Amino acid sequence: MTGSNKIVQITNIAPQATRDQMQTLFGYLGKIEDIRLYPTIRDVAVPVQSRICYVKFHDHVCVGVAQHMTNTVFIDRALIVIPYTSGDIPDEQRALEITNQGSLVPGLLPAEPKLPPHVTNHLEGIPPNQVITTHDPRLEANGLPLYPPLPATLDARRIEEIRRTLLVAGIESSVTPQQLIDYFSSAGEVKYVRFCSRDGDLEHYALLEFSDQNSIIASLQMNGSDLNGKSIKVYHSTQGIVKPQAKSNEAAQREIEEAMSRVKEAQNLISAAIDPVIGLLAKEKKRSRSGSRS
Repeated sequence: MTGSNKIVQITNIAPQATRDQMQTLFGYLGKIEDIRLYPTIRDVAVPVQSRICYVKFHDHVCVGVAQHMTNTVFIDRALIVIPYTSGDIPDEQRALEITNQGSLVPGLLPAEPKLPPHVTNHLEGIPPNQVITTHDPRLEANGLPLYPPLPATLDARRIEEIRRTLLVAGIESSVTPQQLIDYFSSAGEVKYVRFCSRDGDLEHYALLEFSDQNSIIASLQMNGSDLNGKSIKVYHSTQGIVKPQAKSNEAAQREIEEAMSRVKEAQNLISAAIDPVIGLLAKEKKRSRSGSRS
């Protein structure tokens, strides 16, 4: 929930991006009271890998809309947009400290529910090829596979869900979800289970999400065990289970549709701003269609 917060933090911004471009991109979503793009002065002697931007909207509702801009490709990389709840827009020194600390990545920000204290997330690589790696010393101590890297664009809650989710392969076709839950209950409480398949693959798979990340160790140790007469394989998952969503009321549905419409139109607008030729071609195409209809 964004509450009364009116500020968003945008990261993974291309070094050549300008304040005017960011103003155009996010200004389409609502009235902007203030916008800061750091570092403000680009020194050619000190190459900048990426920039960080803060946008303060007039209306706090725009914060929720702006978050839909995450993964929007701007110039040459996907933006990461999250609410900034620490009061006013930080000054440049503080913003660069945040950048150096690596806390600008959603996967590194605190969120509930949290991973256990001994399990930590780390940012690795250079934008736009950054990934989140998760370190759990118990995995190595027990001779178990380490966590695979995840995209840096995932938020903390999503990462936490994935890190307590396992992929089970080699399941006998007659096994039911309840049987799978009962079988793995010795490792911990199974919160969700979802059967899945791969194109052209006759093997049966299931995703198991546990209530607690601590259940992962005991579950991985069940790799190679026998379930209904068939040896199963247990792996770390790189995706979470898509949860069934309750039907939204009409007002909420309209808000979502409006947000996505604004995002799409904003993408077209900024593309035209970056490349005027593309903008002119788009206008000509639209004019041609209008003439055809008339």
